[in-house]
Order: sequence, then C-alpha cells, then structure tokens
Amino acid sequence: MDLALRFLPHAPGEYLLPLPQSLPGQEVAGVFLSQKPLEAYEARGTLWARFALREGEALELRFRLKAYPVRETPPWRRALLQEPPEAWPGILAHRGHKVERALGFLLSGRPHTWFLVDGAPLDPLLHQTLRENPPHLLPLGVAPDPGVYLGGHEGKRLLLMKAPWPGEESLLWQELRALRPDPLPPLRALAFASLGLSALGLPTGPWPYLPYLALLAFRQGPALKDLLPRSPRHALESLLFHAFALSVSLNPRPELGLGYLALFFWNRLRPSSATPPKSPEEA
Repeated sequence: MDLALRFLPHAPGEYLLPLPQSLPGQEVAGVFLSQKPLEAYEARGTLWARFALREGEALELRFRLKAYPVRETPPWRRALLQEPPEAWPGILAHRGHKVERALGFLLSGRPHTWFLVDGAPLDPLLHQTLRENPPHLLPLGVAPDPGVYLGGHEGKRLLLMKAPWPGEESLLWQELRALRPDPLPPLRALAFASLGLSALGLPTGPWPYLPYLALLAFRQGPALKDLLPRSPRHALESLLFHAFALSVSLNPRPELGLGYLALFFWNRLRPSSATPPKSPEEA
C-alpha cells in the first residue's frame, strides 16, 4: 500500500516529526521526503527528523507500507478483563510493567492512540468499541474479536511514535492518505444515484449497483463472514440493506426494507457484546 503523510505548519520554524519505520505489525519501505531534514536520529524507539519549514510550506512523506496483525498472549491479559478498560494502563504500570503511549493512524486516515505494555499492544478504546459495536472496523475490511486488543491488534494501523505514559505528547502529522485513488466512493455514488432514479420511477436495473456491491464484497466479505457467528444481527443488517437496495432496482420488496430498519434501530438502541459469556476470553 502506497501512503503519504502530510504536515502543514501554521508558522515558520523548526519542527521535529516522527518518521515511519519497520516495527512489529508493519514493514516500511521506499521512504521519500519532499524536503531534506536538518538532522535525523533515533530516540526511545522512535525515528525522528527535524525540518526547517516556512509558513504554509507543506511537508509530505511518501512510503510503502505492508501492515499485518499482531497476535501476542501476554500473561497480564486475563487479569484485565475484570477491570474497566480505562484503568488498564494504570493497573499494569502499578504492577511493574513498562507502559508507553503509541501514536499513529488507523489506515482509514484517522489518528489513533493506544498503548504498548512491555512492547505488546494494548488498545482499550477499540476493545470497548468493538464490544459495543462489532462492525466498527468493517470499512477497513476487518471485524476482529475484542480480545485481540489485549496483546495485539488488527493489522490496519501505522505506529509512528512512542511516548511516555502518562504524558501529553501529540502527533504533528495531520493527514495520512493513500496515494492511489480509491474506486469505492465513485462506485458508491453511481450505485446510490441509480437507486434514487429507480425510486423515482426511472428503473436502471441492477447493473449500476453491482460493481459497487462486488468491490464491497471483495473488501469486506471475509470480515463479514467472521462477524456473522459473533454478532449475527450486525452482519444481517448489512446483508439486508444490500438485498433491499437490489430489490429497489428490480422488484421492490418492502419487507426487506422494514427488516433492515428494524435491525438498524435495534443495533443502535441496544448495546452489544461481541464476546460470548463463556468464551475463552472470560473463562
């Protein structure tokens, strides 16, 4: 995957930014900087570079990333399940573990912060989010079990900077984006435009919708299959939506739309738990 990081300073001066490097869960190659750094060095497990930038002068860093999941089973993971996620870093630090903050991005482009405990990933935020909303990461093509985040992660992120915990350091990079255009947004626009025309009495047939559905199935199909046994109602919500959308362009089936709406509101009004009560996570 070819990616670019971007930083736009609001005032002239020198800026110290972390550079991507190969670490557990990510392989980085082909790094290209739009400007030569004044200096570069490694400190506390982070690769740093200093740049002199003028106001409004954007710095761009391009690189190739191969991200993959991390799966570790540290001895502390079972003890944490009896405690609230927001307390996990403090509990582990109190027990003598080395706790660091990890700053970077999810590959959706959203900045994200998690923790490293003796080097192993710990992500209380995504653990809790996926317990309440199992399909949260479907747009990234994954639907991991929440237990993954006690010692690992889903393999759809970029770690840029390690910082002490507790601490207030923030990431200066403002944007992470893919260099190649994503065909999904234009295909989605075409698909929904065809649905709108069909709803207005100008049938287009299923053909404008099928390329979007095929690409979505290619990207999210395996994750949806993983999600189905853990949270059937969330998986069925997505399937019912596309079944109803296809019916609009062929032979409208109101019962599919009503089924989708029922699941849509049910899934949002009733909290979920993606980990069954008798799973190994809580045994």
